Amino acid sequence: MNTLEHADGPAPDLIVPLVGFRQWRLANGVLTSMYDRAAWPQDGVTASCDRGHSSAEVPAKDCSCGVYAYYDPCPRTASAATCDLIGGAVVLWGRIEAHMYGMRGKHARIVALELPLSHARKRRAVIEAGERVGVPVVPHRSLKAVALDYGAVLQPSLRPKKTLTRAANVWARNGPV
Repeated sequence: MNTLEHADGPAPDLIVPLVGFRQWRLANGVLTSMYDRAAWPQDGVTASCDRGHSSAEVPAKDCSCGVYAYYDPCPRTASAATCDLIGGAVVLWGRIEAHMYGMRGKHARIVALELPLSHARKRRAVIEAGERVGVPVVPHRSLKAVALDYGAVLQPSLRPKKTLTRAANVWARNGPV
């Protein structure tokens, strides 16, 4: 008989937070969700479901609930032409729902923000937002390395197989990297 047979419940599949990448809107100095304008607090967010799934079920397989993040950083120019979109990195933990290009998690916390290309007002606003939530603001090339100080990537073997064409992936790169 091994010691795991005496545990109160099953061992978790993953015991480290998962690194993901996403964007936010910067509204009056506050980082908000892209879609529902909910503010992202310094200590992180916990997802809930407005379609009736219990807290233990979020993110649910047949729903869109949960906190979204991509496996790879958004392209460097994804938010360059806007005055309010900001890229960055998060860690997700708790229940995780894996998809082809990203995942949804129960809990998430920002771990880094990406410096905008410009050196104008947006850059100053992002640096101030990073200070408010207590995270580093780094160049795009450093984002993944900084994020890996807080968690691990979801191994490709645990991700659903990609069945769509490259054209369906909004972050697909053109040509070899």
